[in-house]
Parts: sequence; C-alpha cells; structure tokens
Amino acid sequence: MKKYILIIKLLCLTVGFAQDKEDLNLLVADSTWDKEIIKFPIGFAQEIKFIGYEDLRFPPGWAKKESPEFWSYTWAWSINDIEELTEKELETNIQLYFDGLMGINDSELPKTNALFIKKEAINGNRYIGKVKTFDTRFTNKPMTLNILVENHYCESENKAIIVFRLSPKDFGSEVWDTLKEIKLKDGFCEN
Repeated sequence: MKKYILIIKLLCLTVGFAQDKEDLNLLVADSTWDKEIIKFPIGFAQEIKFIGYEDLRFPPGWAKKESPEFWSYTWAWSINDIEELTEKELETNIQLYFDGLMGINDSELPKTNALFIKKEAINGNRYIGKVKTFDTRFTNKPMTLNILVENHYCESENKAIIVFRLSPKDFGSEVWDTLKEIKLKDGFCEN
C-alpha cells in the first residue's frame, strides 16, 4: 500500500512540474522548433541577478554550420520586480549572458561586446544591434550576431518581458522572416 501511495505522489509531482513548465511559455512557435525553459539565476550566467525565467526557441538548423539557420534563435526573458531596463542594462546583461554561455568568463578569450546601434519606439522599446563574441561551441572562431530586441514593461505586474532575436545573417536574409514569426503569446503580461 505504501508503495502505491509513493507512486501516486511521484506522479502528482511530475504532472505538477510539467504544468509549471507549460505555464512558463512566453513564445509561440511551431512544433519543429526546439524549446527550453530556464529559470533565473541561469546556471551559466550567475552574474545576471534577475528573478523570473527565460523561454528559448531554436529552429531545426540552428546548430548546423551548413544551415542558413546556424546560430539563429529567439528567446524571451520574463523578469519580475523590475523597472523597465535601460539600453545600457540590456547591453551589459547580453554581454554577461554570452560570456557565460561561451565559457569566456574564465578564459583568455576576448569578452563579449554588445552594442545597440539604433533604437525605435514601436510598441515598447525596440533595439537593433550587434553582439561580438567567440563561438566556443561550434566553430572556435570570433562571431558577430545581429540582434533585434523588444523591451516591454508590464506596469501593472511590475515586470519586464524582453524578446531577443539573433542571427549571424544580415537583417535582409530569409532567416529573419523566420525569426520574426516567433511571437509573444497573447496576454504575455499576465503570465
């Protein structure tokens, strides 16, 4: 009997955890895209001191050097108890993110540099820029990613929702049409 109670408890925990992960969806993508949810603090970027989570989406070819989708992906941060982030804060946190992701923190490789070259006010703040880092995962070469950032502040919830779209391809490339198809879900401020 105790064995059955233990199994029921484990099933309830598993279902509860799966529902918790499901509730964390910020982005809408088709089923061909890989998905990952990471809660803050992010294991590889502990210097980022946010409370919330990250919702990542990867197209099928993102990890294949020969693919037009190579290193192209979208992610969103849901950050609780925060005012709207400034441009400088966004740049700093992107640099911390990529330095951690690439393992640059404890190496002799050059630190990541993120720079926004244009800001537009369209339904929140939109930034266009470049992230210069070192690809320690696939090519072991310097890499420049073009980046689009949408920074939304949910005043009633006192949180920020930030969407990042990145690719080494120029902004006119087809992959950007694909990246822009990934949208925030309806009611994203209430999540």
